[in-house]
Amino acid sequence: MKYRIYINKYHKGIIVFIACIMFICVFSACSGISEVNLPVVDDYEYDEVTEIVNLKVGVVSGPYGDMFKEAILPSLEEMGYSASFSYYNDYSSPNVALAQNEIDLNIFQHYTYLNSFKFEHNLALTAIMEIPTVSMGVFSNSIKSLDDIKNGITVSVPDDSSNLARALWVLESANVISLDPFIDKSKAVVSDIISNPYNMRIIPMKAHELVQSLDVFDVSVVNGNYAISGGLYLPDALYQEVLVENYINVIAVRTDDLTKQFVRDIIDIIYSNEFCDVVTDPEGKYVGFQWPRWLSDVVSDTGGKH
Repeated sequence: MKYRIYINKYHKGIIVFIACIMFICVFSACSGISEVNLPVVDDYEYDEVTEIVNLKVGVVSGPYGDMFKEAILPSLEEMGYSASFSYYNDYSSPNVALAQNEIDLNIFQHYTYLNSFKFEHNLALTAIMEIPTVSMGVFSNSIKSLDDIKNGITVSVPDDSSNLARALWVLESANVISLDPFIDKSKAVVSDIISNPYNMRIIPMKAHELVQSLDVFDVSVVNGNYAISGGLYLPDALYQEVLVENYINVIAVRTDDLTKQFVRDIIDIIYSNEFCDVVTDPEGKYVGFQWPRWLSDVVSDTGGKH
């Protein structure tokens, strides 16, 4: 069975274009996670007057620029597009650049970060598609197992609000801290820790500095893209996050550009055999990535055959 069968079956069924409520992707302490919705390709209208064919793509350190180049760009070039890439060292710059028309799309962030950042800074940005994502990991240069954790260790975590909350949830999932069960864990801060049996000192810092911090701190909770770009070997993590939907990475564009043809074409490409073959290759570099639900459904429907 080919992926194109899946495209025809699911394009109109699993995704709803409601850009104004894309931000409703937060955790509830009692009921879990809200449903994540994506645009429907058929809702886009071709606009030949303002069409963009020379795409400017924003990425940060890590694997997502490679994913775009290897799994998306070849099909775009066959359609007549070209692409140039702008590289950023931090998470905030690619969204600011997108809002200021310096780039046309970015590929680096999860829903929670995008929604938190765009509403904090009043930016009209929208996620258009989910992609395979590498999870956060708990790493150490000196500790080989969570069983070896000693009293009073230092732990570095990301300092931006969405990834700080995420890192705390990872530490809780690893059973080394406990968070207040009555809070919204997507907004957790260090003061929400109610049990810290190892008396860990948790130090927030810039996400792109976390790998280097392993030379100073005992443990670091590192975003997957920076772990890869920093040379960490993912299976060496003391603990790896199991992603939930709000932490699956997305491609983002300006909300004003949602009707442009390049958006429709990128969505078509991501649903294609060509993209799926690259990101699900058992011998490829994305083998350890967690899949969005749509891709899991594709593989399930085809029996894992490409």
